[in-house]
Amino acid sequence: MPAAETTTARPPATLYGAVALMALQALAVTVLGAVLIYADLTAEAADVRLAVGVTLFALAIAGSLGGLARALARRRPGARGPSLALELMLCAPAYFMINGGLPQLGWTVLLSALAVMALILAPTTTRWLGWNPR
Repeated sequence: MPAAETTTARPPATLYGAVALMALQALAVTVLGAVLIYADLTAEAADVRLAVGVTLFALAIAGSLGGLARALARRRPGARGPSLALELMLCAPAYFMINGGLPQLGWTVLLSALAVMALILAPTTTRWLGWNPR
C-alpha cells in the first residue's frame, strides 16, 4: 500500500484498541500511584525510602504508558517497539500477582498486556504505522 493511501485512510480498529487499552492501563497505574502516595504519607519512617521508590516507579510506568499511547495515536512508528517492551515488562508482575495471592488482578494485567501486544503487532496496525512486513 503506498504511503499516500495510508495517510488519508482512517486508522484501523486495532490501533484504536491498542491506544484505548494503553490509556486504560495508564489510568489504572495512575490510580495505583495515588494510593501508593497515600500509603507513603502514612507509612512508618523506616519504610519511607523504599515506598517512595516504588511509588515513583509506578508513576513513571503510568506516564510511559500514557505517552506511548499518545505517540501511537499520533502515528509515530518509533513508539511501537517501546510499547511492546513496556507491555512485556507488565507480564512479570502479573505472573507474581497470579502466584502471590492476587490472581484476578494478575490475570487482568496479563491479559491486557497480551491484548495490547497483539493489537500493536496486527498487520493493519503495522501497515498504518508505516512498517512494511515482508
